[in-house]
Amino acid sequence: MNDGLQIYVNYFLIVFKMKKIILLFFTFSGICCCLAQQPSKTIDTINGKNDAVSNNLPLKTDSLTAKENPSVRLYPNPAKNKAEIEIKGFDAGHIKIQLINNEGKLLREEKRLVLTGNEVIIFMFSETPGLYFVFLKQGKIMVKSRLVIQ
Repeated sequence: MNDGLQIYVNYFLIVFKMKKIILLFFTFSGICCCLAQQPSKTIDTINGKNDAVSNNLPLKTDSLTAKENPSVRLYPNPAKNKAEIEIKGFDAGHIKIQLINNEGKLLREEKRLVLTGNEVIIFMFSETPGLYFVFLKQGKIMVKSRLVIQ
């Protein structure tokens, strides 16, 4: 009787461990399959959705997607000690912000990280009143805007 119970316990432990191993295998293989798939990058310019399948539109490649021209808007302008820089059409990544006076001298330079490329950046400064230029650079893109400081 004792040997039968011992065999049953050993069988149960082996089956239980095998189930854990099989479960881990399927979990790991599922994670690997998900990581190996390429995400679909589609833009529906008509409805503003990122789902081309629901509208029966053909999938677009990265080279054909609509890209907004980079633009910058400063407000308030004239400003006292801070300005909000609204950027549109940039790529996600680092942007270099330069503040240059009307004589062409670089007064301030910052590197900021943007996540979407369409964001508002708060830019603080303590310069004397006058006319200044704000340059935003990212790779080959460079956008200039005038800033009046009171």
